[in-house]
Amino acid sequence: MNEQRLRPVYLIGVAGCAYALWYYLSVGATVYAAAFGLVTVALVLRLRTVTADD
Repeated sequence: MNEQRLRPVYLIGVAGCAYALWYYLSVGATVYAAAFGLVTVALVLRLRTVTADD
């Protein structure tokens, strides 16, 4: 897939993980929140590397 197709996929993934991170933090499930925090960071870093050429 090219960069134009991957960008929305990564943005949806980041948004979903950020929402899950907020939700699990609000209910006090820190283990799940930490997992979604790591996934969010990984997706943001991957998004930056995919779109670095723009």
